[in-house]
Amino acid sequence: MLRFSSRRSRWLDDEGLRNPIDGKETNWKRQYKLRHNWARGACEVQQIDIAAKRVPSMMVRLAGGVLLTLSVDGELSAWGLKERKPIMRLKLEDGWVPTCFAIDEQEGDKGRLGVVVGFKDGGWGTWVLDVEKKSFSHIYRHPPSSNGMLSAVAYASPYVLSITKDQLLSFYTLTPPSSTEDSEDNSKVERKARPTRPYLLTSLKSHSSWPPLSLSIRLTPSTIIASIAYTLPTYLSGYTISIQELHFSHAASASSVPILTTSRLTSSVPHGFHPLTSSPPSTPTPLPRPTTISYAHPYILATHPDNTLSLYLCTSTSTSLSLSPPQKLYGHTSAISFASITARGKAVSVSGRGGELRVWELEPARSGKGSEERSVQILADDDGCGAEGETEDEADVVREMDKKHWVGFDEEMVIVLKESGVAHGDGDTTEDGGAVEGGQQRLVIYDFT
Repeated sequence: MLRFSSRRSRWLDDEGLRNPIDGKETNWKRQYKLRHNWARGACEVQQIDIAAKRVPSMMVRLAGGVLLTLSVDGELSAWGLKERKPIMRLKLEDGWVPTCFAIDEQEGDKGRLGVVVGFKDGGWGTWVLDVEKKSFSHIYRHPPSSNGMLSAVAYASPYVLSITKDQLLSFYTLTPPSSTEDSEDNSKVERKARPTRPYLLTSLKSHSSWPPLSLSIRLTPSTIIASIAYTLPTYLSGYTISIQELHFSHAASASSVPILTTSRLTSSVPHGFHPLTSSPPSTPTPLPRPTTISYAHPYILATHPDNTLSLYLCTSTSTSLSLSPPQKLYGHTSAISFASITARGKAVSVSGRGGELRVWELEPARSGKGSEERSVQILADDDGCGAEGETEDEADVVREMDKKHWVGFDEEMVIVLKESGVAHGDGDTTEDGGAVEGGQQRLVIYDFT
């Protein structure tokens, strides 16, 4: 049976009946219904049209009940999931070609989300979305760089982590050290008037980190941890996952910056792997190269072209870093295009074509239960794929023509980016995974409430 623990209440072991964030009482009847629907995979489906024509490389992120979309032509949009309509649209300046973006949720409970966008010219920019005021505020635009296009970014204000297509990893702080120690009042005035100017904390060049990869920033009371999880070929046993962590101490004063204290690197050793110096009793089954990676500490979830997923558990302490061997997860009957996991071990995966969508409860995975006991296929009341008057066979054809590129979820909903279009043989998708020619892009909302 699938188990789901709400982020805002811990069900049976909750300390109180009120939400510590907003003071509201827990609606237990609603929580029970929500949990029951997740366990059965039962939901209602609605669709939002976000692009009426082919828009390659549409990027989507979900945070704080707000869905953010970013198109390659530079339109950043925020959608309210409850209202099912746009909150705000922002057109980036001409020449700013986005290649990746990330969300900072630290002030999500206050209705503010930080946004960092990486660009083709090697620069990046930051914005703040105020949901209540329905406005985007531009904070900073980092100048173009000769290091090349950014392929991934992470954001936890005031820190930005980026990596280029050629694997140059850079870590910045948006609060550089002040040049002098002023009085408390003068310092406040100076900080308010001083423009944002990032400070490069460290930069590393990798020659072994293969895509796909995932960046992460974790903030603790004593440490700032910048992480990169990436694919690594093992040559004799296929591919595995590696992770590197950079630990920084917090700045001691306004005139100082975080200091790099530790850098750790580790790789997962597959079951049955033996070094070249030993004689293996049998040849291990090679792991295929992952197609996507989702990292939410302590879990790393990788998808593979053979309809399977691999789960890794990352153990990070003040003195060590380790990755568990991969645990294979079965359940999909077609190729998986994307999967997403949370720090609580809840995950959602979607097949590239057709309508297969699965919800996973992976936290009990360490107890040795089979993967079939930890996933459930979502059974929508209405998948919304077929048009009025279509036969069941025609609707099946439409589902096969649909291509899913991204999936995200929160406590109440699962969101899938779907591209639909007319068939043009086998070449109906672009090389970069864009929409089919003549197609339409939709957000499919699976509502479990």
